[in-house]
Amino acid sequence: MKFNIRKISAIGASILMAGLTMGTAMAATYPAPFVSGGSANAAIVYGTGAGVSNLDQIAANTIQADLGENLPATGSTSFEGGEVFTLDKDSNHFNLGDGLNDIHSTVNEDDMEVFLADGTYDDGDIDEEYEQTITLSTTESLSWFADNDYNDDTPTFGFHIGNGDNVLTYEIEFDDSIVITDMNETDMPLMGREYYVLNAYNGKITLLDTAEKHMLAKGDSVTVNGHVVSIEFIDSDEVIFEVDGELVDKIDVDQANPYEELDDGSYIVLTEVLYDEKESGISKAEFALGSGKIELIDGEEAELNDEDIDGLDVTLTGGQDLTKIELAWTSDDESFLTEANALVFPTFETIKLGFGGLDFPDDPETIEVGDGSDVLTISMDNYDLELMYFDDATDTTHLGGSLDHNLSLAIGGNTTTMYFTNNATEKNDTGIEVVEGDRFLITNAIDNDDIADIKTAYYEVTNIDFTDVDDFEVELGDIIGANNLVFDDLEDLEEVEGGDISIQLWGVADGYAYFNFSVASGTISYNTAVSEKGLLITLPTSVTITDTNGIAHVNFTEADKDDDIGDGDMWAAAIKLTSNDKLHVSSDNVTKEEVSSDNDVGYVLSDLASKVELDSSGDEYDYTITYYGDEVTADVWVASADAEIVSEGVAQIMVVKDTEVSSVADKNLIVVGGSCINSAAAALVGGAYCGTEWTTATGVGSGQFLIKSYASSSLTSEMALLVAGYEKEDTTNAATYLRNKVNLDTSATYKGTSATSADLVVS
Repeated sequence: MKFNIRKISAIGASILMAGLTMGTAMAATYPAPFVSGGSANAAIVYGTGAGVSNLDQIAANTIQADLGENLPATGSTSFEGGEVFTLDKDSNHFNLGDGLNDIHSTVNEDDMEVFLADGTYDDGDIDEEYEQTITLSTTESLSWFADNDYNDDTPTFGFHIGNGDNVLTYEIEFDDSIVITDMNETDMPLMGREYYVLNAYNGKITLLDTAEKHMLAKGDSVTVNGHVVSIEFIDSDEVIFEVDGELVDKIDVDQANPYEELDDGSYIVLTEVLYDEKESGISKAEFALGSGKIELIDGEEAELNDEDIDGLDVTLTGGQDLTKIELAWTSDDESFLTEANALVFPTFETIKLGFGGLDFPDDPETIEVGDGSDVLTISMDNYDLELMYFDDATDTTHLGGSLDHNLSLAIGGNTTTMYFTNNATEKNDTGIEVVEGDRFLITNAIDNDDIADIKTAYYEVTNIDFTDVDDFEVELGDIIGANNLVFDDLEDLEEVEGGDISIQLWGVADGYAYFNFSVASGTISYNTAVSEKGLLITLPTSVTITDTNGIAHVNFTEADKDDDIGDGDMWAAAIKLTSNDKLHVSSDNVTKEEVSSDNDVGYVLSDLASKVELDSSGDEYDYTITYYGDEVTADVWVASADAEIVSEGVAQIMVVKDTEVSSVADKNLIVVGGSCINSAAAALVGGAYCGTEWTTATGVGSGQFLIKSYASSSLTSEMALLVAGYEKEDTTNAATYLRNKVNLDTSATYKGTSATSADLVVS
């Protein structure tokens, strides 16, 4: 059987989180009153008393995660204390679409000088220098996603990590090889902590996750991690310990595994015997007591108390001559790193990942394509461009705003006999031929990069009055400004307002005119528009859409993060006809998620993270671009074990120790674990009862659990729900039953015997 140890969840079990408060008059069906109406007013309390099992903490975390699924995943994550490294460089910030390892592929002492400090493994026969490194995932990228397993399929920014995908890999590498058996009974450094090595041999290292050595004399006692320890028997190589009044099986210091497991899942290890045969002498034993046994087995998943730690794969390099330990953290099932959900390294809880969201500029530009009429219009902050329309009479689509306004988007040769500046017969092939009502769009210096240097001429031919080459007048109306132009001489060279673009009439005839354009610097484009903040829009130069088929494309190109116009990411929007012959953007190649019925939102995976929306609820779809015009950056952090996750928002449920229960005195409580090891539970049942005393006080015996509501207590002004079993496994069953039971009444009392079986107790 496998189980998840500290399955990637929103909150570290030992830290306080901020949540919303909401008064509740009476408990109701789970998850109420802890979560109700999209808000949370809850805290989960686990015990820290003598003999406590880490399974109680795990049960608290699973309840927390379950309650969090009933909340909108809003809020933010940050860290307090410890050591926090931001995945950022002055020359390269984290952006939407970047992989977890794109900015920093590894994190080491240069980045976290305390947590990942180089050091020396100096204990017993070992004196070897080491280096520590975190290698970040090569597969996970910051994206805009929606998933049924996260926040009820609500779209969000973050890292959606697939089942089996790597999150990161921690490694400690020694300068020279270590004889692995020399590690026995030493304190080994790992991820900023020390772990007591129970035993080590080729391909396997067994650790205690927390351990302190204590020298104990026969006849004395000492309290360690809440356990009262004394020596019942001692000789030259064997000791019988008494722990909390119970005798432990004899331990031989020379045996392969000189330890015994206690009833609560912790371990007592005999490390040294100082035996004195004389009656007047004092015999002593050195021991260590740890709360859990971790096994690192080469090529396999790590184990905690003989159970696999899902998602933590071990590599021990060098065999008998150990040179490196690698712990590869992979996602067990799907996992999510979002603003409301931090990730914590399984079991060890020594490495934390946080995401602080995206920093969007405050004044973006809105660009709309399509206005619900016969004309498809691109509306920008600087001007509107009537791009195309559908002609019912001919069953075709035309560039321009109407039959009277053709839009010329490509240069070509003259097709009509005209008078030219150089002679009356030469035909020039580098201009635009127009008639009255036609429009043209000229943009210069796209390669100039600076938005301030880019000029646009958008004109309509309002009049062509021609008698002969010596008597004519051609008028151009400025659609986006007030710089109307009049030509009555083939030598005229008119400059567009603002400079840089010059327009010259090269040819004229009855009903026709032929224009050529020049710029002071840069290049000329005939089918591009640039929005107020610098979004480059490339228009189709021809269209073939009919009421039965055909499609046109408009390309949008962002500036890059250095504000170079047209050098960023590009996406294409497809234009089609609706069933009632209206033009609209039907799709694009930006991944979008549905935020409401017929309303899809996506973001370009780029440095500028442009937002695109497609509303398909009407006959003509509305397509909207929110263009920020500046770099959109993200905060992504790697934090050490002692960095506390601080989250604000309704998506957070607090998890606290029983010693911290006073900090949540205004919240509905779920108290996990019995009164023997949880002082909050003791306050509910009337005493710190263990064993038969617990049974007498609660009626819950071996193999049973209790889920009981307390409308009032000394712990909180709200209600408290006790979730506790006779043994640690029974408490786990109680937590599972709470989470999975449909319509469980949180104002009632239940007694059960398994994760799927419990009876309602009628008072």
